[in-house]
Amino acid sequence: MDRRETSKPPQIGFVRPRRRRVLVSMVMDGAFGLDAVRGINDWNRDNGANWSIRFVDGPKLYALALHWLVREKKIDGVITLYHGREEMAALRRAGIPVSIIDANMESHEGRPPRQGSGVAYIGFDIQALAREAVDHFLSRADFRSGGYVENSFDHGWSRKRGDACIAEFHRRGLPTRRFLHFGEPSRLGTGRGPDLVGLAAWLRDIEKPAAVIAANDLTAADIISVCAGQGIAVPRAVSVLGMDDNPLVCCRCEPNVSSVHFDGYRAGHLAAESLAAMFEGRSPLELSPVYGISRIVQRGSSAATPSIGEIVQKALDYIGANACAGATVADVVRHCGYSRSLVLMRFHQMIGKSIEQAIRARKLDEARRLLRETRLSAEEMAPMCGYESASSLRRAFLRETGFTLNAWRKACVEE
Repeated sequence: MDRRETSKPPQIGFVRPRRRRVLVSMVMDGAFGLDAVRGINDWNRDNGANWSIRFVDGPKLYALALHWLVREKKIDGVITLYHGREEMAALRRAGIPVSIIDANMESHEGRPPRQGSGVAYIGFDIQALAREAVDHFLSRADFRSGGYVENSFDHGWSRKRGDACIAEFHRRGLPTRRFLHFGEPSRLGTGRGPDLVGLAAWLRDIEKPAAVIAANDLTAADIISVCAGQGIAVPRAVSVLGMDDNPLVCCRCEPNVSSVHFDGYRAGHLAAESLAAMFEGRSPLELSPVYGISRIVQRGSSAATPSIGEIVQKALDYIGANACAGATVADVVRHCGYSRSLVLMRFHQMIGKSIEQAIRARKLDEARRLLRETRLSAEEMAPMCGYESASSLRRAFLRETGFTLNAWRKACVEE
């Protein structure tokens, strides 16, 4: 037998590329962490990266998993919210790249201000947060003051958010106050608990209606709870906006907390993209990795925009029923239940005249009716039309119509 006929053809060598092993650590009990994980998974799938991803929840599990994986050499990269000193040192020694999603990082010209070798920081656009949070209030109602309440535990990121929000309130012309939500040491630990007594005093004292931004949803829930205890109406007197959009917190109080929904999906997508760049030896700075907010979720704690028709109809109904009984502009505004400037603006937008002009017109309409249907004298008509005296009625009628009372009545009779 010919050996050439029975021998197998030569095999072409093929080595399957090793899958990158990536550790991802997030807080999985909130919208941001879940959105970030979705962004990482979608990037991995859409770009054919085929990473082997291990997820861990929270900083303690992250520290344990990281040290074990580094020791066993079963890790190629990390995406995390946490950057403790020991964990960062272990990653540097092992030469393992890490993408850090960092809410403390402020954007600067579209980029986080610092990056390091083997480290990508996914920065947060704090200025965009402030603009959209303040606009959420001012586009829906009119306020006399603004406020910011800091978180009661970790206030590093809280303070930065507050600085930006207060600056934006001031830029928009609204006087703003800040409250540091701290109190005596908690019985449950060494941390300082929330100062609910101080918060109550602050909420009583702030000029109303007030637009109050809370550092997070837990702080917003405290504000709503304290307002209820103090008899302060939410959102009528104090309108509240939280941050994080955690439904477990936002929907546990009444009214429910309106909240900022951070763009976790983009943060996760950028973190994966930055890590891939470092795997390839490229700088993540080229990606301008900055995320912001995806939306503001409107619930009951922040005042929705009253429609023009709603305000104006309420004002017109009150004017029609009470103008001749001496109603003033202040009475109409009080009845509508919104700020003076908002009621005056909405009324003029729809009617084309001021509330004061509308009151005068209603009083004169009543005077015309009485002139047409009765033989009452000016002295008898004046109090029925909301005037203090017959002379006041005569002057107002002549100024608005160009006729004296007698001339107008005579013209009606002749018709």
